Amino acid sequence: MVAGLLAVVLGVTALEAPAVAGQRVKNTYDGAQKVLAPCIALAMQQESPEWVCTSAGLTSTRRDAHGTPTTTFTPVAATTVPAPDPVSVLADDYDTWCESSGTCHRIIDAQRYIGETKGNATYGDSGGVIGSFDVIIRNSLQGRRGRWTVSLIWDYGPSLTFSDSWINCYEVIDNWPDADCGDHALYPGRISGTNWRWNSPTLYGNFLVNPKPYYAAFNTDFTPGGYSVRALPALETARFKCYGSTADPCKF
Repeated sequence: MVAGLLAVVLGVTALEAPAVAGQRVKNTYDGAQKVLAPCIALAMQQESPEWVCTSAGLTSTRRDAHGTPTTTFTPVAATTVPAPDPVSVLADDYDTWCESSGTCHRIIDAQRYIGETKGNATYGDSGGVIGSFDVIIRNSLQGRRGRWTVSLIWDYGPSLTFSDSWINCYEVIDNWPDADCGDHALYPGRISGTNWRWNSPTLYGNFLVNPKPYYAAFNTDFTPGGYSVRALPALETARFKCYGSTADPCKF
């Protein structure tokens, strides 16, 4: 069973992200391992030496004798598990919301100008699960542009160092690859059991001229303490619509 393969790995000492103001005791419920159990089981079946599971599926990396990596992706549907009892940890609910499903989207204001997306990720090796963490993207639309913040929450395992992180804006194109509408770099710190949450500054998107649907995607590499770097599959937000003229605001 997957639960029997869990491995607790201690992180190395290093500079970590600053603690969040008002940060209290970490919520200890980690629903990702239950939600992503089918993906984890597939990783164990394949004896993958490096893997990441999200609600999209399994990303597996193998290296040849020269250390050259080959990465494959296999779609695997996430499951749904009963939600835990509500726990008030922070002024917001980022640590407890959407711990019982793979990826969630919600609109949090009546005018449909603010939306949030949360994704859960679990990673490991051929010995089992090493750790897990959450990503939350908040999009506060401002006229014809997006404004994004990203929160990273450590759930389990060694400390995590994030690198090569950015928000990518996309314009939806029917029957063709979606068009790039801006890359916006992020510089996360390290999260761990001690400093378990990192919040980004606000990123301001480009002015969106075309009357089209749009969305954003968060991309990052991460390195668990004592392990090699891994790539997180892109976490995509819900689509927002910028119809009408350039004087009309975008909405979810």
